Amino acid sequence: MIIKYIKIVAFSAVMVFLMSFTACAAEGEEEDLYKYSIDVNCTLNQVVVYEKDENGQYTKPYKTFVCSTGEDTPDGTFNTTDKYDWRALFGDVYGQYATRITGHILFHSVPYTETDKSTLEYEEYNKLGTSASMGCIRLTVEDAKWIYDNCPSGTQVRIFRSDEEMPFDKPKAVKIDVNDTLRRGWDPTDPDEANPWNTINEK
Repeated sequence: MIIKYIKIVAFSAVMVFLMSFTACAAEGEEEDLYKYSIDVNCTLNQVVVYEKDENGQYTKPYKTFVCSTGEDTPDGTFNTTDKYDWRALFGDVYGQYATRITGHILFHSVPYTETDKSTLEYEEYNKLGTSASMGCIRLTVEDAKWIYDNCPSGTQVRIFRSDEEMPFDKPKAVKIDVNDTLRRGWDPTDPDEANPWNTINEK
């Protein structure tokens, strides 16, 4: 009877240890999953990505993007959800590499008239860095794709308005020559091999 009791206690102890180990492992995996947090300053139209410090807090500025927000961009702290290679947007246009922040608010590229990378609304692209969207956060393709690739669903996004300087200077997007009929329909940062900006830059 005593031996049976000892076996039960030993088994229970092992189970508690395994459950604790599994919980700690899961917590560690979650911490590794969410490497970044994203701040969006609607006043400056600038995005800053933070990574974790030694204490696991998102205090270390990692990189920055120029963006375009709008009057309907909401303030608050959110967590991303869905992702789309292409996403239909208001105004019968489409965005590349869209990541949902909350409701109908997304990170995405500057709009295209079709789901075709050569149909960029180049005049809208030239507005990057100013308030120009209907609420979403517009980015270059390169930057929208970085978020799409590196920030999984559940990533924290903080949206606010402030005149205070961000930890990085705001980048400037390439201006597209509206008379350049060969390249104006493409985002200059799109890594697609068919992008004429890439072909010309290689020469």
